[in-house]
Amino acid sequence: MTTQHRPLSYEILQIRETGGPRTIARIWCAACGDTLDLTLTANRHADNVERRAKAKGWDCDKNRASRTICPDCKAAPPARIKPAMPVAPKACRSATAAKSAVPIINMEPPMTAITPAVRPATPDERMRIRHKLDGVFDDAKGMYLDGYSDQRVAEELKLPRKMIEQIREAAYGPIRTDPEIEQLRTDITSLVSQASALANRLAEVEKRFQPR
Repeated sequence: MTTQHRPLSYEILQIRETGGPRTIARIWCAACGDTLDLTLTANRHADNVERRAKAKGWDCDKNRASRTICPDCKAAPPARIKPAMPVAPKACRSATAAKSAVPIINMEPPMTAITPAVRPATPDERMRIRHKLDGVFDDAKGMYLDGYSDQRVAEELKLPRKMIEQIREAAYGPIRTDPEIEQLRTDITSLVSQASALANRLAEVEKRFQPR
């Protein structure tokens, strides 16, 4: 009858040193991988290795490598094990994976800004607007006067700007000249006039000091 031997939890190695070769038993810590080398002097070494490793503070089982633990790992506090997440059944996982593989397409149409319609002006409002435009809009040049605009007329009359714009374009036509440009032209003309007046005053002062 053949006796079956269980495999050892350590490895037999022969290492070369200055004094000659040496046979060792090398055991590994199952937790951190640290090693311990024990010199062998006899053929029947299994029990001897286990006893010598325990004498050095190791937990050692000659036939179960998973039970071999070094002193540092024995002294360390046990690692906190996070509770495992519940595993969904295989059929549920397959359905979830199929859902995630299908892209979600937003079928809602994009929202567009809707400009509210301007209510028609009443006869009284039309009269007020026309009266105001008669004084601040030059229909021949197609421009507002004195810094006025559709917005300013709307604010003074407390009416919608769009209503002012519609009546102004229907009665006087579109704006053809930028009021800011016209204001700059007016300012330039005024400056030229002032410069001319100053030049005349300078000429008069210079005449007073000319020798007779």
